[in-house]
Amino acid sequence: MKRILLIFKKDLKKRAKSPYAVLILLFIPFVMTSILGLVFSPSGDENTFPKIKVLVVDKDKNIASKFLIQAFENPQMKDMFRISIVDETEGKKQISKGKASALLIIPENFSDNILKNKKSEFQLIKNPSERFLPVIVEEFMNTFAVIVSGFVQVFAEEIQGIRLLTEMQFKDISIAEITPFLEKSKQKIITLQDYLDPPLIKLKEEMKEKEKKEQKQPGFNIFAFVLPAISIMFLLFIIEIFLRDILTEREKGTLQRILFSSIRPVEYILAKILSGWLMGIMAYLIIVAAGILIFDISWGNYLYLFGFIAVTCFWIAGFFALLNSFFKNRNQAGAITAPIVIIFSAFGGSMVQVSQMPEAFQTVSRFTLNYWFITGVEKITKGNFPALPFLIISVTGTVLFILSIIFLKKKIRV
Repeated sequence: MKRILLIFKKDLKKRAKSPYAVLILLFIPFVMTSILGLVFSPSGDENTFPKIKVLVVDKDKNIASKFLIQAFENPQMKDMFRISIVDETEGKKQISKGKASALLIIPENFSDNILKNKKSEFQLIKNPSERFLPVIVEEFMNTFAVIVSGFVQVFAEEIQGIRLLTEMQFKDISIAEITPFLEKSKQKIITLQDYLDPPLIKLKEEMKEKEKKEQKQPGFNIFAFVLPAISIMFLLFIIEIFLRDILTEREKGTLQRILFSSIRPVEYILAKILSGWLMGIMAYLIIVAAGILIFDISWGNYLYLFGFIAVTCFWIAGFFALLNSFFKNRNQAGAITAPIVIIFSAFGGSMVQVSQMPEAFQTVSRFTLNYWFITGVEKITKGNFPALPFLIISVTGTVLFILSIIFLKKKIRV
């Protein structure tokens, strides 16, 4: 173990003398995150987000449901939402294919329930492959529910009067009987300050796939979405630099001199993987700290985050150690590893959100580290442990680690 640490110390000193490549790779994600965050964050009165597609199933088909649909299409909201009226079967079929951000089902007798002061319950089915657009729909519906609930409860007597009037013949309506209702309504409007609680209308949330109920999401931060996606791409490049030293030292004859000493090949390989692993962790902890200070990112449970970063860096170190066992020299490694990182990033969600890709590409994304890392960090920021991403990365990382030792032992002896 002592000899392994000596090699790690040597590598650390070597990088400290020439840290520019690593620093540049650390700097670029923050620049790209800032640019993308500013581009896609709303500024002023202009909405820079893409329109949110919402499917609506109107089982009520009455005045209250039409009022709700009109609320989505008013001048303040029409630039944000794109509404499509569908039947329930078609709506669920489209949301299952990811064709919309959310499916809203307005219950039967919604208008009648309002007039009778009865509770109603909307059903909102969110697209789980999208991170924040369904949340906007959810918050809009919660706001609508609170406003309408408050209005209905405050003006309960007046609404009952309106209901009775609708059931009467016009000739039987007495102006004298209506006047007290109008006067009372006037006084309430003047003195009304708060909506009543609890809400009369509740929102029932439902995901496309049955999942364990998650904790309420914190306020959306565009930078918390962009930074992990971009940073994992550059973390791959950073750790690759440390593992490529195996080929560099082999070409320069340094490896032969090391092996002539008492250091065994396995110890040398473990030291190199350790260097890439620990330096990757240190680099990403800098990204985490800067994300907090610069972008005000809330990363969630930091114990979960640190463990997830550790297994991710371990995976990357094992992956590039294994790849280097097949390369003849560092130039060949540089020519092949860069495209591999780009492919991982393109299909894994670092460049384009996976949910926006064709279905065939979405399947391919599951075979990239980037996809599982981005998915895992998203779960952690929501306060959940990323069980599946953690399991997949740790198991496959262990396999890569074992294979890298086997193949590299043969490589460095040649």
